[in-house]
Amino acid sequence: MVRYKPLSGSFGVEICDFSTADHDHEVMSALLETFYRHQFMVIPSQELSVGQFNTFCSWFGAPEPHFLDHLRLPGYPAVLTLSNMTKNGRQIGVHEGASFWHTDVAYRDPPNSTTITFSVIAPTDPVELEISDMAKAYEELPESLKKEIDGLKVLHHYGNRADMDENSPYSAERLTDEQKRKVANVYQPLVMKHPVTGRKALYAVAGSSFGIMGMNDQTALSLLDELKDHAIQPKFVQKYPYKKGDIVAWDTLATMHKGPLTRLTNDPGESRLLWRISVTGHNPMSLPII
Repeated sequence: MVRYKPLSGSFGVEICDFSTADHDHEVMSALLETFYRHQFMVIPSQELSVGQFNTFCSWFGAPEPHFLDHLRLPGYPAVLTLSNMTKNGRQIGVHEGASFWHTDVAYRDPPNSTTITFSVIAPTDPVELEISDMAKAYEELPESLKKEIDGLKVLHHYGNRADMDENSPYSAERLTDEQKRKVANVYQPLVMKHPVTGRKALYAVAGSSFGIMGMNDQTALSLLDELKDHAIQPKFVQKYPYKKGDIVAWDTLATMHKGPLTRLTNDPGESRLLWRISVTGHNPMSLPII
């Protein structure tokens, strides 16, 4: 029988005695409800082919091919590889381009709703994902500030506004010239009301957010930085060390995260490889749970 155990730390849930190879609608409905209530989920000790991983992720929404098309897994356009490994002298996945606070693909319309990763290879000393509970961060804002920011629209495009140097390890993953030509501006709400839970959350206040509609840049960036600093206080942040076989999923409409900074290597003790799929929308059987 599937069991649910709260993670140690500020939020999140571990799914115990679950196998992605053996589930049905009833089990997945309960899993999705648990996931959206907790916003961050870990399913340890799984063995998956890439096809099985793709099928599992489809329960959460529609898998979307990633903007970084040169780092997709061949034959599986929705699977992005995250890795510090190289092949023939070239990186095989996103290496440094997620080591800053951000929200996955907030720079597209519609934005991604869930990100799911599978740890194929993990280093001997686990590296940590850091993730912030943006719903709790919103709820603990002063009421006056909530009224001020509700209804505001934020300008997003690809990049890390805190570091736009392509050669910096803290900038977004470097784009090809063709990808740069496809970068476009989109607007997202600063306060996101979740379509499944109904909870409000701060949305994507770091990373791809570059301004606020109707507000001068200095004032807008100052407000976004203030909200980011509030949201990444330790009381809102969960840290999770990836282990081989882990499925890790986060609700991108209600969280913000940053990945680890690692060096390029093929040393078996330091190498890591994740498959990542981001989906848009939600499975109709999960709407709504509150």
